[in-house]
Amino acid sequence: MGLRVAVGGKGGSGKTTVSVLLAKVLAEDGQKVLLVDLDSDPNLANALGIPPAAASPLVHRRDLVAERTGSTGEPGGMFILNPRVSDLIGTHAVRCTDRVALLPIGAIEAAGEGCFCPQTAFVRALVRNLVLEKDESVILDLEAGLEAFGRSAVEGLDLLLVVVEPGMRSVETAKRILGMVPALGIRNVRIVANKIRAGSRPALFRRLAEERLTADITLGYSEELALRDLEGGSIFRHADAEFEKGARTVLGSL
Repeated sequence: MGLRVAVGGKGGSGKTTVSVLLAKVLAEDGQKVLLVDLDSDPNLANALGIPPAAASPLVHRRDLVAERTGSTGEPGGMFILNPRVSDLIGTHAVRCTDRVALLPIGAIEAAGEGCFCPQTAFVRALVRNLVLEKDESVILDLEAGLEAFGRSAVEGLDLLLVVVEPGMRSVETAKRILGMVPALGIRNVRIVANKIRAGSRPALFRRLAEERLTADITLGYSEELALRDLEGGSIFRHADAEFEKGARTVLGSL
């Protein structure tokens, strides 16, 4: 059965890495996967080995946003709240493998636009139109922090993964995210502990326990992943037995 999964957390916690490795697990288990980049600092293309020029965020296409929303670009102007976007998924998704594709949507970056604007309507419509067949899953790589939750762009998910790295700020961000999700109708939320070294594992898990949180999936720190990230190389083929076991346990529980 297809799933709608979102990956959130503090900036730099490893949301993109978790998204790509989760897509690998789902693809190996027979799913078709659409990875959706909703971050204002998009990195999914690099992580998949796709040239960034081939995966420009759709939200930056002002002509496309204006065409679909009817916006003139004038502040306070009228625009279509539910634009037609279903065809864009087929025409703008970039193929990574025979089972995995990337849809580079992006996030609204302009300050002062308030909580709703043509770009927001465009993004929400695209996310809502991600229709799944029984062997298709969608993974949303969310904007860092809490912005995606403030816009309610993640309503109706099957699973939210909140990524936490060793550090107080990362744990605090996770707590704030978890405090917001009940109103969004998300049925399942799990914690992913990322960048875990043997020395930091006990301290992080103890800190999570103090906040009544549990790491359901663990991804160890990897020099290989760090080097690939530095060089802009694909991480899609990276294998981590502990992560894959935890991911399959979580997915199997849904």
